[in-house]
Amino acid sequence: MSDYNIRIADTSDAEEIQAIMYDAFTPLRDLGIDWPSVNASVSDVKKNIIDNTTFVLEIEGEIISTITVRYPWGGKRRISIYPFVWWFATKPSYDGQGIGSYLLKYVEETFLRDTLKAAAVTLGTSARKHPWLLDIYKKRGYEIYAEHESEDGDLGVIMRKVLIPEKFDESILGPPPF
Repeated sequence: MSDYNIRIADTSDAEEIQAIMYDAFTPLRDLGIDWPSVNASVSDVKKNIIDNTTFVLEIEGEIISTITVRYPWGGKRRISIYPFVWWFATKPSYDGQGIGSYLLKYVEETFLRDTLKAAAVTLGTSARKHPWLLDIYKKRGYEIYAEHESEDGDLGVIMRKVLIPEKFDESILGPPPF
């Protein structure tokens, strides 16, 4: 995996990132999931890159995977005081090769834990419409800390992973965002 290059995206990457997300999220669209990431336009991706920190993993200059870190001080809705990862996608032709896991681990450990000194990271997913992701995140050390039943019958969950136990304070996670 040393042939991988991980870097922070800029707006010139937006079209390539949007194409990856569109392809990767096709199964979610087919399930009726209508999250911003699932149907993001190139302009949505550019705004996401400008407002947050978007990482890309490249192989020989080709973007293969992407994930974004949203900060508690950014945006109108605060999920918690800890960073939130979202808009996570890998080219479907690379599924099962561990590339997405490699990028997520880099963001969790190298960027959030070691650079930003973030005590925890949060993310959101669906527990009913695509429950396989819930199991994947649980195996990576995430645990559910908030749930919300949506109008369409889906169960949205917010998960957290403690990165620095001695700095983590559960009492300051903030109220559930729902």
